Amino acid sequence: MAELSPSSSVRVSARRILVLDLLAGYVDALGFVYLGGLFASAMTGNTTHLAAALVGGIWPHALMLLGILGTFFVVAMLATLARLRWQAAIGIACVGVLLGATQMAMLTPWHRTLALVLLPALMAVQGETIARFSGSAIQTIVITSNLLKCASALATSLAARWPGSTVKPPPPGAALLPGLSWLGFAAGALCGTLAMAWHVPLPFIWPLPLLVLLYLDIARAEAHNAPP
Repeated sequence: MAELSPSSSVRVSARRILVLDLLAGYVDALGFVYLGGLFASAMTGNTTHLAAALVGGIWPHALMLLGILGTFFVVAMLATLARLRWQAAIGIACVGVLLGATQMAMLTPWHRTLALVLLPALMAVQGETIARFSGSAIQTIVITSNLLKCASALATSLAARWPGSTVKPPPPGAALLPGLSWLGFAAGALCGTLAMAWHVPLPFIWPLPLLVLLYLDIARAEAHNAPP
């Protein structure tokens, strides 16, 4: 398998993380509105909502949350199987198909019900398609762990510079990549919020050109047996 140099690998990972997190933040912001304050990707928050709904006896809300959690889990399993069988480019293509399907669903009378299935499915496919960048596990749909990784890498880098320190410096990109993940997600969420505020037509279609570029990037790398 062809290996990239560390600096090239970080650059490639950085651009892919940026695209994926722009998409994740954008879709999560739209989903937050369409799902009535629930999340398309943050299953931690949805689990907290579920506990509150169960304790409060709000059974329809609890069933809706169970549906979101179940959809996310099952689709994540299927996406992993697809990645292992057909590689990552197929997953990116599936994300594009789900974006288009979500936009079509928004034009039907059943848009809210369909969104409860399509949005978590979309995020599950993205999360399981590419979750390693430059040899590090970085999740692009949930960024809490990425903030911790960025902080940890920065602290480790500082500790490694202390006189007499035996701490090894972090690998290239250890702080940059998770930090960029947060920035990309935040920028995407801002764009999604603005799209809703400005009533942008067909909001789920707008990210497709970025996905096409990402698909071509990853498909080219896989064709040359390079790490996705």
